[in-house]
Order: sequence, then C-alpha cells, then structure tokens
Amino acid sequence: MALKAIRHIGLLSPMVFLTSRKLQFICPLFIHQRADDEDNNALDTFTSKLVQNKSSKWERRKALARNQAAKTSTTDSFFMKNSPHTIQHMDIESINNLFQQAIDYDDWKALTDLAKQCVKYDKVPSLAVLLNSVPLCSYNGDKDTIIWISQLCEKIRPELLEENSNFEHYIAEAVWIKGNIIKSLEIFQRVYKENVYMRRQIRNILEHLILSSVANHSEASLISLINFSEMLIRDHNDYFTLGCLWQACILSKWFSDQQLALGFLDKYQGLCKVIVNKISYVVKATLQQHDTEVVYQLIEVLLRLKMDSEVCQVILSLINYWIQQGDFRQCKEIIYWALQNNVKLPAVYNNEKLVKILSKDIVDIGLKLSEQEKKKKRPVTEYKF
Repeated sequence: MALKAIRHIGLLSPMVFLTSRKLQFICPLFIHQRADDEDNNALDTFTSKLVQNKSSKWERRKALARNQAAKTSTTDSFFMKNSPHTIQHMDIESINNLFQQAIDYDDWKALTDLAKQCVKYDKVPSLAVLLNSVPLCSYNGDKDTIIWISQLCEKIRPELLEENSNFEHYIAEAVWIKGNIIKSLEIFQRVYKENVYMRRQIRNILEHLILSSVANHSEASLISLINFSEMLIRDHNDYFTLGCLWQACILSKWFSDQQLALGFLDKYQGLCKVIVNKISYVVKATLQQHDTEVVYQLIEVLLRLKMDSEVCQVILSLINYWIQQGDFRQCKEIIYWALQNNVKLPAVYNNEKLVKILSKDIVDIGLKLSEQEKKKKRPVTEYKF
C-alpha cells in the first residue's frame, strides 16, 4: 500500500523504493498518519487556493483587457457602430443595453464614450449599470470617467453616492494604476477613516493592488505603504494591509524586500495571526522558484515566534521539495534538525531509529548509484601500441 501511494506521485527511484519498503514493515501506520496530515492541512490548502484564484482572476482580467485592446485596434467594437450623435435620441433602455455590453466585453473606451455622452445629453442610465461601470474605469486608471458617472448617480440617488464616499476609493485605485501610489494612499486613508462601511471594499482593492505592483515599487512608495499599514494598525487595529504587504515582499525577487517581510514578523506580533493562512501559498510559490534560502529563514523566524504548527507545515513542504529534487541528504538533515529543535513533526519522522535506518540505506544506494554514473561517463582510452 505504501509503495503504491509513492508510485502514484511519481517517485520511482531506487532510494524511494527502499524507503517505502522500510516504512511498510517498520511503520505500518505511515499511510494513516499521512492521511491525518492531509486532513489537518485541508483548511490551509483551501485558503491558499482562494488566494491563488483571486490572483489568477486578477491576471485573467488584465489579459482580457489587453486582448480587447488588441481587437479594437484592428476591428470595430460593437459600440463603434453607433455614431456619437445617435445616443442623444436613444431611450434609457437602449443606453442601458450599451452600457451592459461595454461592461460584459470589458470595453473601457466604449464605456468612457457612453458616460461622456450621457453627461452631455443629460441621459441618466439605470443605477445598476452605473455602479457596475465604476470598477472597470478604476481598473483602467480612468479617474475622469468615474467623476462623470458620479455626476449621473447624483441625479438618481444622491444619498447612495454619499454612502459610497463619492466613489473616492475607486478614484484612489485609478490614481494608483496611473502610478501615483502616494497620492492614492492619501485618498484611501481619508475614505477609510470617514466611512466605516467602505473598509471591506478598500481592503479588497488594496489586496490586488499591493500583490500586483509592489515588485516594481519605488522606495518612496514602499515607505508610504508601510506608514499607511502602521496607521491602520495603530488607529484601527487592522493588520490586513500589512499582511498583503508581507506576502508581496516575501515573494519579491529582491533580497531587501524578503528581509523586510521577515522583519515584519518580529516587529508586529499581531501580524502572525493574519499571515497563518498565507504561509502555505507563499512557501509553495517560493519553492517553485527554487528559492530555498528564504524558506529556511522563514522557518527560523516562525520557530523563534513559537508558531509550531506553521513550522511543521513549512518543514514538510521543504522535505517534499527535496524529495522531488532527488536530494535525500537534505531530507535527512532537515529531519535531524527538526528532532534536535523539538519540532513536532508527524509520528513517522519522530522515530529516530527509523530515520537512521532509512538514512543509512539512502546513503548506501546513493553511493552505488553515483559509482554507476561515473563508470558510464568514464571515457574509453585507446592506445596506439
């Protein structure tokens, strides 16, 4: 059963074959323990998938916008068929349909032209299509169209516009997209303080903005982000934005950003609770880039903060990574390190005698395999006598 499970994940090397045989006879509860571990990590896996899905959705939206821009450069969009003066004589239902088509196709240019004409000809579409239009404009960095749409909303439901802070959080997103992060954060900060009901929406917007743009930040922008996050912690006990910044920095290709993220954990104790569900995704993404150094440093920080469950989770991911890389010596060293530091690993790893037996067999087979490889690569010398 153990061998079948290992074969299923594609680990067919002689080393793993021997390891599986040892586990089958010495530790018959291995498979049961493994199943328990998977159950315990189910929630973390689910949360990680949610984060990945959000990121993927954001990337798909950007790709769709690029594709749409490419299409409109070669062919006329649905809206181009309607010359500007025809909008003046349309009824509201027809205008609503045009707005909805522009939204469905992510046709931001058509949406902008529609909003401009509605203001010009005093045409007021339904509130639903106006509210659905604003996020598309903010995503494309179009602050002016957001202002035009707010003017139209004011004619229908001025109180709703006030409840939504005059769409200033969307204006802040548009300003960020255009590159002025410092000015954007000033707007976000004002809306966050003045309108409690907008805070969840602000968090959602900031999450995508931070994760998608921090890699190309300037030093001044990063400092402003840190100050903004500290303000939210100090005044509102809100660690969410700092958690997003932590994730973006630790996944950054820059060493300074990674060290900054690790320093956040030591400096802000409340951050640990926020990043618990992010650790699994961060470690997986980092190991996919073969950046093991930052993972080792993360283990040290988590161990220092007594986050035992998270330490175990990261170590198991690291062991699995080295198994996939075929480096069983690293696996042995990680397991021994965990035993020496009293890290609570699954029961099978805590059997020191078992680890020694497996390690000896792994080393012996590794030496034999390396000798065989050397013999294969050894050149044949021909002598001329």
